Amino acid sequence: MNITHEDETKELQKLNKTQRFIDNEIKESEERLERGFEDYDFDDYADDFMKAALKEKFNQRIKNLKMVRQKPYFARVDFVEDGEEKRDAFYLGKVMVTDHDTLEQIVIDWRAPIADLYYEGRLGEATYKCPAGEIKGEIKLKRQYFFDDKGLADVMDIDITTNDEMLQPFLSANSDTRLKNIISTIQAEQNRIIRSDMWQPLVVQGVAGSGKTTIALHRIAYLIYNYDKNFFPEEFLIIAPNKFFLNYISNVLPDLGVDRVGQSTYEEIAFEVIGSKFEIEEPNEKLARIINNNKSEKEEKACKIIEEASIFKSSIRYKNVIDDYIYEIEKRMLPEDDFRIGKYIFMTKQEIAHLYYREYGNLPICRRIEEISKHLKNSVTMRNGVIIKDIEEDRDYKVAKIKQEEDNEQIRLAMIRDVYDEADQMKKTVTKDVQKYVQKFFSNQKVLEPIKYYREFIDYYLEEFASQRIPKEQIAYIKNSFDKSQRTGKIEMEDIAPLMYLKYMIHGVKTKFDLKHIVIDEAQDFSEFQFYIFKKIVKSNSLTILGDLSQGIYYYRGTQNWQKTMSTVFGVDNEPQYLTLKKTYRTTEEIMNVANQIISHITDKLNCALGEPVMKNGEPVTIKEFGTEQEMYETIKERIKKLKSRNLKNIALIGKTVDDCKEIANAMSDFNENEIHIISDKDSEYNGGISIVPSYLSKGLEFDAVIVTNADVHNYTDSEVDTKLLYVCATRAMNTLDIYHVEPLTCLLK
Repeated sequence: MNITHEDETKELQKLNKTQRFIDNEIKESEERLERGFEDYDFDDYADDFMKAALKEKFNQRIKNLKMVRQKPYFARVDFVEDGEEKRDAFYLGKVMVTDHDTLEQIVIDWRAPIADLYYEGRLGEATYKCPAGEIKGEIKLKRQYFFDDKGLADVMDIDITTNDEMLQPFLSANSDTRLKNIISTIQAEQNRIIRSDMWQPLVVQGVAGSGKTTIALHRIAYLIYNYDKNFFPEEFLIIAPNKFFLNYISNVLPDLGVDRVGQSTYEEIAFEVIGSKFEIEEPNEKLARIINNNKSEKEEKACKIIEEASIFKSSIRYKNVIDDYIYEIEKRMLPEDDFRIGKYIFMTKQEIAHLYYREYGNLPICRRIEEISKHLKNSVTMRNGVIIKDIEEDRDYKVAKIKQEEDNEQIRLAMIRDVYDEADQMKKTVTKDVQKYVQKFFSNQKVLEPIKYYREFIDYYLEEFASQRIPKEQIAYIKNSFDKSQRTGKIEMEDIAPLMYLKYMIHGVKTKFDLKHIVIDEAQDFSEFQFYIFKKIVKSNSLTILGDLSQGIYYYRGTQNWQKTMSTVFGVDNEPQYLTLKKTYRTTEEIMNVANQIISHITDKLNCALGEPVMKNGEPVTIKEFGTEQEMYETIKERIKKLKSRNLKNIALIGKTVDDCKEIANAMSDFNENEIHIISDKDSEYNGGISIVPSYLSKGLEFDAVIVTNADVHNYTDSEVDTKLLYVCATRAMNTLDIYHVEPLTCLLK
């Protein structure tokens, strides 16, 4: 240990004192729960609601305190504020601990402003920002604590938190089947992302293994802590690529003391917005078709059309085409007549058009009609008295005239009765039946479901509006693919954003989507159109967007350039903040060097940096050629046994496609079926062990050991998508990477 015996004693005393405070607060909170908050003075009306809220709050507090009791803090920073002589020691932990008698903070929450001193400050002069302004002073000490099952295990005095020596114990551990919190090892570049301004869109380009997903979750925990008086956790939403991925990250937020944050896939949130569920064509089927390197010339041409059409459907250009169609719907939904009841005109068609296009032009079409309906009802109500008086005067005039002109008493009485009936009906209309009359006025404007509007758009307007923007072959593909979707009941992934947009622009979105902040992970797979619609839903620029362009395997519907995409979505006046994560904490230097060799073929095009490994001195990467596939698979079996004997439990065998994975599974039939599992799109859980996974489904996951099969010149060409796929495969490995091939080795590794 690098501390004196005196420090060790003091630190043990501090630990004991902290644990006593935690024990006392747990005991007091449990007693208060048991008493049912009898010492609180509740208002009768709010009694049940307040008790339920307090119960939830106390239960969460007890849960958090029990969670940190054995390891109440992870670091300490001693700081002397300018102009002060007192040296304050701040202990940082996952949960704040307070002495309720003196209000002294025994442990500071890692999300508090002063924690910046630990994450980014060095010994000597330092500053941190808090609500009162910028605080200047001097850091006298930075210290980190290590705990085991028995208690305090070690203490280390440090200068910079990015010390690689301090990180090594965390990085050399085996992978878990879930992500973990990293509050004790947050690096300066990660800290800046976590604490970035909530109201400016944030785009993070992070290399594989840089901790993007973990940092995104810590950012949410930070925002909820610092904006707890303004927002509820339910107003935050994480959008992940699939259920499998959501399960993978499932324990981090609760471990950080945060519950009730929304977690959803893009498809789930889209269906809620649209108000209908659709079956989506398996997106990886299109990818598998495109990445198949054994295509005929005809198939190659067909795939090129598919790529270009998919790029168009994912772009703002496609949104603009749909806007032309929405304008046609706008014109159709606007009545062409004055609003009148009998001879009385309450609003001219010009006045209605002004409200429709000007006053309420920023609202969805249906909402505009609702607002104009209110205007029509109000206009009738406001003129109600005058109209009734006019009706009665007109009635009296007609009756007098009948009396003067009609001599036949029987006919005269019948005519007078008709005049009174007509007048009474008119008075009833302008007093009681206004709603029905307004509804009748708009009755010709039938509102369709989004899918029916989209059907109409594809059938009757796409060719007219898009013919100047894209070739006719792409228009034909879009029409044919949608016709197919109508027959099969499955729609393409690229059709979801247009459906969401039609719903938003015509019907509006439910108030339950009153979200304050959206975090989009694996964002390189999202398109301009998708980002645009999420910005619309949030109704602000409060988005955190994280991704890696080097892993953008769905290039035909994803993002190729952050700046270009975001300037299109947010405009020049709302330019996002761009931050980069270059360091990788997942893979060894040897593995990252191979991954960098692969991706360096296209980094200039992507305009993104190579990964800088933090882990040093790992095993060499094995690149091995075999005479036959049987030899390769026999070697894989032996390799798995050796890896397992070294306690490397989570092992991935990565094939390029699903068919490759089926072939691998057949070759691995010697293993018990409970030992080995093929990961597919339908999986929602990742439970570790030996996994056989297609290259495109391995993205976002990590394994102790990875074996890439058939990394030959035919499977992995120098195309952009093949380069990205092989890069993804290589960067899944934490400790060991083996790359096997039978045919000549891919040019990406030569």
